[in-house]
Amino acid sequence: MTERPASLLVVDDLPANVELMARRLERSGFEVLTAYEGPGALEVLRTQAVDLVLLDIMMPGMTGLEVLRHIRATWSAAVLPVIMVTAKTESEDVVEALGLGANDYVTKPVDYPVALARIQAHLRTREATKAQLPTADDEPRTPAQAVPGTVVGGRYRLESVIGGGSFGTVFRAHHLELDRPVAVKVLSTSAGTDPEALARFRREGSSACRVQHPNAVQVLDLGVNDGGVAYLVMELLRGRGLDALLDEKQRLTPRRSTAILTPVCRALAAAHAVGVVHRDIKPSNIFLHGPEETPKILDFGIAKIVGEAALGQNLTTDGSLLGTPAYMAPERFRRGPYGPESDVYSLGTVLYEMLAGRLPFIPSSPDPLALVAMQVEDEPPPLRPLCPEVSPFLEALVKSTLDKDKHARPSAELLARQLARVATDPFTPVDEEAVG
Repeated sequence: MTERPASLLVVDDLPANVELMARRLERSGFEVLTAYEGPGALEVLRTQAVDLVLLDIMMPGMTGLEVLRHIRATWSAAVLPVIMVTAKTESEDVVEALGLGANDYVTKPVDYPVALARIQAHLRTREATKAQLPTADDEPRTPAQAVPGTVVGGRYRLESVIGGGSFGTVFRAHHLELDRPVAVKVLSTSAGTDPEALARFRREGSSACRVQHPNAVQVLDLGVNDGGVAYLVMELLRGRGLDALLDEKQRLTPRRSTAILTPVCRALAAAHAVGVVHRDIKPSNIFLHGPEETPKILDFGIAKIVGEAALGQNLTTDGSLLGTPAYMAPERFRRGPYGPESDVYSLGTVLYEMLAGRLPFIPSSPDPLALVAMQVEDEPPPLRPLCPEVSPFLEALVKSTLDKDKHARPSAELLARQLARVATDPFTPVDEEAVG
């Protein structure tokens, strides 16, 4: 079986430059892919296997440096070498490119023999690095070894990083047996030796599997490989988080806000019905999937069974909070019991932020305890002065979700019904039981 030629992606906004470089590289035995602008280059990288990128800097819209930032957010310099090919020769340009993660810098007009030698050198380095990584027969034995190109669970090849945080890293992956794309979440290095974190990770799978709803991310598999690397397999989503939408729009109309959160409420109601409390509802955990921007709840990673929550286990064993304080209900800062009502409070905070363009509580001090004190003691500013198009009925509904008394808040199911009515007609009165 012959080895496939190395695949190079040439990115330049001038077609003549692309065609000339592509012809030379193909004569040298490479497979060549091309793109004429930044977004097109990122789409090629998302959908096709690329071994090295030749990237112009001066391109309209998205510059080569911006493309480089996106590349390095997903692929390391060892996994995907990038050579900048540009007419910019100032030393500060070279320093900036290398500082952003470029492997090399070639100036125009290109001396092709020199460029070819550099390409071959970087490909040799890349192959040497790959040889040290685990293969399908030698799975990652630590979370740090779970990198693009490795296989976990004997069937999931990791392709690229698409998200993550302190608890886990999410990869776009390929199910080798079913030949389908999936998302795989790998337990992070920092938590890999923490028994409580591992237990919490297992709980993420069991809790999420219990929530069967079209507006909750579908969990397909959960496992720990022979090396002790824990992973969770989910449906692969395409789109953006609600946090990204709010970064772009600042605030949304009442109709759009309620249209997005109505199905989220229904998914939460389904979770609550099977005893699952999410515990970390916030914009970054609400994903707008596909061209229709279908809302999906993400990350049940710190969800707890209601029975466990009733024991007052609001803190981890080291005393740290599980959740995001700006969206947490007052009872979450105490050691008393909490439950589905806390998710409703978090959802009300998200809705307030969507409508007002700001959180209901913004402390004047950077001390995190100042925010906790406001959550526990203060009332949120009236919504309508911040967003006049909000009806009195919707303002009252949002206020009811943020009630300090958890028993005064509507259930997720009732909130879904009321928001559905408001989404149809923002000035439709809501039921007294929801706002009384």
